[in-house]
Amino acid sequence: MVGPPIGSEPSDAPWFGARKLLVPLVFWCGCNMPSQAANTANEGDTKRRTQVLHEECDIASAGSERLDANGDGRADITIVRAQGRELCRAVDINFDGVVDTWSYMNPAGQLRRREHDFDRDGQIDEISIYAAGVVVRKQRATTNVGRLDTWEYYENGTLVRAERDSDGDETVDQWWEYTRAGCPLMHSDANRDGKPDPGTTIDYCKDTGYVPPERQSYRQPESPDFQRSDAVPTETDVTEVEVQKQPPPPQEQPK
Repeated sequence: MVGPPIGSEPSDAPWFGARKLLVPLVFWCGCNMPSQAANTANEGDTKRRTQVLHEECDIASAGSERLDANGDGRADITIVRAQGRELCRAVDINFDGVVDTWSYMNPAGQLRRREHDFDRDGQIDEISIYAAGVVVRKQRATTNVGRLDTWEYYENGTLVRAERDSDGDETVDQWWEYTRAGCPLMHSDANRDGKPDPGTTIDYCKDTGYVPPERQSYRQPESPDFQRSDAVPTETDVTEVEVQKQPPPPQEQPK
């Protein structure tokens, strides 16, 4: 069974915990997809650091600003500043007393890093890195073991490729290429040589029948154009109604 493609959900979805149940991809052999190597795979460059590192944000500092959004007496947003500049902020989105999102700013005031705890367990599930306020890569922990297993790469804010450690050995064994949004080509290394194996490439949407959700556009009904005479409602005179009379029943003729 293959789970939903990486990056198919909004990254800030509060139901992200469901993705922690994602079963590692089962290698499909004998696939009729032509064998091809992922252009992101480099032999000998598949080791990854899987430790989830939280960047310090001193929300207990005396100069931090604390905002209580729901009036329960505890801070839901804490902003840490230094010399008048915002350094970072912590946000409790669901008001349960646990920080869900940590955001960090660069000297220009632009977002440079964001950490998310999507499943409310107090552990970071996703780290996003930004350049000039635009996301360039993400590190994700999609299982419940508290280790990074997925690394995503973005161009102009769009996901273009990803690497995955599906068996938790700190070595990349899957490469995901997004030639189409939501429909990755997935290459796997089953023999542990650090390269995609021939015959294991999956065209996710083609081979599973998955159809990525499309944004629907709803057309608003057109408003009447009161500048046109034919667009103005007309009144109907109901004072005179022509009623069609039914003919009387035939009379029986005398015999």
